[in-house]
Amino acid sequence: MNERKRLITFSIVFWIVVNLASLAIFSEETSRWVRFICTAFFLVTAILHKPFYWKLFFAFLLFTICDFSLIYFENPVFNTITFISRGVAFIFVAAIGAVKLKRLRITWLEFFIGVILVAINLTLLIELESLISFAHTEEIYISAFYIFSVIAIFTIVIAVSYSNRYNNKKSFFYLCAVLWMICSDLTYFIAYYLDFPEFYYADRFFNVLGSGFLMLFASTSNKKRKLLDACI
Repeated sequence: MNERKRLITFSIVFWIVVNLASLAIFSEETSRWVRFICTAFFLVTAILHKPFYWKLFFAFLLFTICDFSLIYFENPVFNTITFISRGVAFIFVAAIGAVKLKRLRITWLEFFIGVILVAINLTLLIELESLISFAHTEEIYISAFYIFSVIAIFTIVIAVSYSNRYNNKKSFFYLCAVLWMICSDLTYFIAYYLDFPEFYYADRFFNVLGSGFLMLFASTSNKKRKLLDACI
């Protein structure tokens, strides 16, 4: 493990401890500020990363905007900004994997797996939306929720396809980053909309893992594709 990866790994552990401690000791509002500072830290890390990955930068910039808006999530304007910025951030994350996949043809098996994943996730999405709208009909814009969720689902499909296609450490970090981010969103929805505050701990844990693994992905180079990876 090189020095850069050791620093990222240490940062993951450090921010997990800080985020969980902020939830246990301080108020929810304070813990939201800690989450924002954590994401801003990874944004700075992405800016300082060599070579500079512009898609990675915009993804973390939007994640940072999302987490700042999350501090004032009860405000309808910031609520909408949270969904929009998070959704566009996932588009940039998906684009990182999609640019790799477009160089190769999709097999029928991968197409079939993709269809199954989309079907399962859409079913779960409809069930979750019905629970959320039942408990908080005035607190969420259903259209923004669906658009964001569909973007997240297709990001998962791209991540799974990318991992199956290349099957190396770099694709593994990418897949984990996407999965952890999706798990963070899911556990936050459960904690906030379904009123299970215990899930905030899982949300913070997965959120740090997602950001950290995305940086581990960026810091891992495939020697044969080093020049191509610099284009993402």
